[in-house]
Amino acid sequence: MCGEEQILTLVELGQRQETANPEEAAKSYLQAADLLLEQSQARPERENEYVAVANKLYLKAKKLKNKTIPGNLLAAKDNKIGFKDIGGLEELKEEIRFKIIEPFRNPDLFRYYGKQAGGGILMYGPPGCGKSLIAKATATEAKVNFIHVKGSDIKSKYVGETEKNIADLFQKAREAQPAIIFFDEFEALGGDRTEAAAHERSAVAQLLTEMDGVDTRSQQILLLAATNEPWSIDPALRREGRFGTSIFIPPPDQDARRAIFQLHMSNKPTNQLDYDSLAEETAGLSGADLKSICEMAADIPLKESFITKKRREICREDVETAIMKVSSVLKQWFAKAQEQVVRMKLEELFPELMLNKKQLVIMA
Repeated sequence: MCGEEQILTLVELGQRQETANPEEAAKSYLQAADLLLEQSQARPERENEYVAVANKLYLKAKKLKNKTIPGNLLAAKDNKIGFKDIGGLEELKEEIRFKIIEPFRNPDLFRYYGKQAGGGILMYGPPGCGKSLIAKATATEAKVNFIHVKGSDIKSKYVGETEKNIADLFQKAREAQPAIIFFDEFEALGGDRTEAAAHERSAVAQLLTEMDGVDTRSQQILLLAATNEPWSIDPALRREGRFGTSIFIPPPDQDARRAIFQLHMSNKPTNQLDYDSLAEETAGLSGADLKSICEMAADIPLKESFITKKRREICREDVETAIMKVSSVLKQWFAKAQEQVVRMKLEELFPELMLNKKQLVIMA
């Protein structure tokens, strides 16, 4: 498909989507605008024409995007995931209750004792260890609305668009309060400004402005953020009163691993699996790794059934085979985290990342 045909196709697609899905329509128009700008460079004799049409499509997309506010809102009454659904990690749950839930419920009591009530909480740790699940469960325990947004969903390459998305998100939270805004993949939005382009620095400044405007005496809004790269978050965002409190979300402990196995095997036919020994055997794996093991273990008898025409339950040997196939990223992640934290001299901020060599070997 040549350039102009592809542009026309995108424009027609956008026109069909405008009513039913304005966000997708806006994406189609923006793609068409990008292609027009590429064509304007390739065909300078029609540059003015292409640029004029691209601007019209951009304005149309911007108008459509104004109809959609970033962030998926989950009402408190509809959120069914609580701490009871997260196996193990009891010390972490107590820390969250003390640092997040109780200050949110009783801000005056915490202020009475000179404790900061409000601001934001930064959750960090290796990938696949349930930061998003814990955030949702925290909202359930606090009995508040939950707004989940990815940092990458807020960012835009168009000047001023990211700042507007941030302002719209906070307005959405004010209308839904009491509410928790959960920023997933926070490094995409709140990265260090010294290494960012000018418009990205403006986005962090807008986020700081909105955070400073949240007065917990009159507004019941709590901010949670999750990242796999805490060292890359802008220092101004890690300041007290913003995301000054950090909570490490570790790999699942043995109780949590047992609960994760039981959860993911609960809807599958199994042959008396010993979840305690499986949990002991899988030390150093993430929750995502364990889920993958359960799925691979189920695939083994399923594929056999196509040949034998018989059904059998998932046995220990199937799970063992699946465990051998899983290659966890935890060891590599901790090694990278340690390298970055030492390089940036942030050991005191993130002591949990400073594993010794013996601990890293366990995750091999």
